[in-house]
Amino acid sequence: MSRFKSATRLGALLTLGLTAPALAQTDAPSPPQADNAIGDILVTARKRSERLQDTPISISAETAESMARKGIANIADIARQTPGLQYGDFGDMKLSPTSLRGVTGSSGSAGADPAIGYYVDEIYQAQGPGADLDLYDIARVEVLRGPQGTLFGRNTIGGVISITTERPSDTFAASVTADIGNYDARRIGASISGPIVPGAIAGKLAFVKDQRGGFERNVWLNRDVNNHDSWALRGQLLFDLGTTTSLLLTGSYRAADQEQLVFETRRYNLDADLPKALVALGLPLNTDPFDRKVYSDSPNKERLRAWDVAATFKTRIGDVGVTNVAAYHWHDYFSRADTDRSPLKMLYDGDPERVWRWSEELRFDLSTGPIDWLAGLYYFRQKSRNQSFVEIGADLAANLGAPELAGFRSGSNGELDTTSKAAFLSATWKIAPRLDLTLGGRYTRDEKTIHYVQVDAIDLLGGNTDVRASGAWSQFTPNANLRFRITPTVMAYATASKGFKSGGFNDALGSADGIAFGPESLWNYELGLKTESFNRRLVINAALYYMKWDKIQLSEDNPATPVYDPIILNGGRAHSKGIEVEMTARPTDRLTLGGNVSLQDAKYENGHLPTGEPLNHIPYAPGYTGGANAEYRLPVAQWGTLAFYGEYLLRGRTYLTNDADPDGVVHPYGLLNLRLSLQSPDERWRVTLWAKNLTNRIYEERVFDLSGQTLIGQKFIILGDPRTVGVEFKLKY
Repeated sequence: MSRFKSATRLGALLTLGLTAPALAQTDAPSPPQADNAIGDILVTARKRSERLQDTPISISAETAESMARKGIANIADIARQTPGLQYGDFGDMKLSPTSLRGVTGSSGSAGADPAIGYYVDEIYQAQGPGADLDLYDIARVEVLRGPQGTLFGRNTIGGVISITTERPSDTFAASVTADIGNYDARRIGASISGPIVPGAIAGKLAFVKDQRGGFERNVWLNRDVNNHDSWALRGQLLFDLGTTTSLLLTGSYRAADQEQLVFETRRYNLDADLPKALVALGLPLNTDPFDRKVYSDSPNKERLRAWDVAATFKTRIGDVGVTNVAAYHWHDYFSRADTDRSPLKMLYDGDPERVWRWSEELRFDLSTGPIDWLAGLYYFRQKSRNQSFVEIGADLAANLGAPELAGFRSGSNGELDTTSKAAFLSATWKIAPRLDLTLGGRYTRDEKTIHYVQVDAIDLLGGNTDVRASGAWSQFTPNANLRFRITPTVMAYATASKGFKSGGFNDALGSADGIAFGPESLWNYELGLKTESFNRRLVINAALYYMKWDKIQLSEDNPATPVYDPIILNGGRAHSKGIEVEMTARPTDRLTLGGNVSLQDAKYENGHLPTGEPLNHIPYAPGYTGGANAEYRLPVAQWGTLAFYGEYLLRGRTYLTNDADPDGVVHPYGLLNLRLSLQSPDERWRVTLWAKNLTNRIYEERVFDLSGQTLIGQKFIILGDPRTVGVEFKLKY
């Protein structure tokens, strides 16, 4: 703790020292921008467009230009760039959790509510396969830290990741991107946009296909595994219906067919049935968990088909602005994996799901003198069907003396119906020219019903079950924010806000014993400072926060099943406190420097599971994250501009489990990424050589322990991506 306090003081002193030139300008007029000034970033974190430097919350933003410069292609890349954000890249689309300031989501089922809300064009994306998005043709990604319960509402107890797509343009534009790398990686993207009826209708079509060979080698099957293969298509029509009226229609389709979810064996329990059988038969054990070699008898399967349609209507009626956002989503997901990851045909498991959801938000904005009002209504309806199963292999069936059981499946079907209704109001009062106060609140009522059926003819999962249950949870989540402009280029703010996540029902294998879990809530208190100095050639933003929450919804391994199928339980209380600092500097028009750091202390306070088992560590809450980057741009006669970009990204000690398992500790590490680009004078084409994880650092992303299971007897891990290199070509018109 003393180290954290010292580091916090050091971070605060560093921030104040770096901003001293700006603080010395108190009451001075805004200085003119230098030729090499850092450009503005416009964000919509408060449901209106404003400069990031004027937004009184802790927020990081990446624009299309910065994502291209850094080579950001997915949410995992965003997480590595963002202070306090952790994305657990679990090797599949369904179970990967997102953590922000130590607040982590629950089980990967679509029926479970995440802690971090994903939104695309203001539309809630839930979690799992529905939120597994490629960031091609994206205008902006905003990461809002801390509860956003008033304006975003649904399941934003830890924060929001808000993604804004590129809009159709009123002039013709087209682009093509081709990215080729090692491991047979190929990422092809194309977009075309322009007027359909000039001045009235504009359209856009964007396509991306992302393929990669396997990072792992299945020695037993003599093939590469853990490949990636997905594609997405998005079309948009923008109708200009008047000076203040518009309608945006969006339709998209995503598909994936791949072999993800490849596990290394970290440790064997040699007293368990499977390891003893492997030794007795002389079959290979996975004795090196870091060599990217596995010995599974069957390739894994993962498939997704997803549709989305949305309509965003905006108009003004007198002084009142009206916005209505309506969306429909449907997806069908299937997975099947070798449970024991061994040459024996023992067990296989799958976690298919089908989901449809409808959401609608009606919003009004109005300015009356010194007060800006924002009010709205929100409706959300979702039906999910989680169909988990365990399949008996031929070797296990023979060992049981019943070879006819080969291929037999025991499983469950959890049909969960969720309805959420909410009303919200926010008002910003301009008390003085440099001081304003925002007060807001949201009242939410969630209702859930479940019909859970488990068919277990051979008592593999705890027996047959047929359960029906329902529940409702309501909560008011207030927000208060005070903003003070110390000078035209220095702004301070203070925030107190509450987040809420309703209770629910487990819908995975063996969930009938304790199928329900309760809600959790969180209070966040934050002080922030945003500064621009040296004619906007230096931007530094900092935030101090303290969060406290209780009845935490925890994702734990279900001991009733022989597979890793997590269920949600309520634990005790916890807190998270820390400091976040982000800096961008442009000392010359050729050189840009950047850096960020997040120091975090996230701990349980007398936390325990309902079973009495103590909670030792909050998972996916590294003690620190940070990074430094630099870009140097050099004009090259007749060729355009040569740009060198490099970054070093840091992660402190991270725990992957709640308990004190030493195999669940990821020690501090860093990743080195480099890019070298040549861009034409008219910016019509660009060629980039790139490398990620250049030093080939090996680190763990996930650990789960089945070594106590009498059959499986293994502890599994998933490794982070190895070194990847490639070349990218981009043409635009």
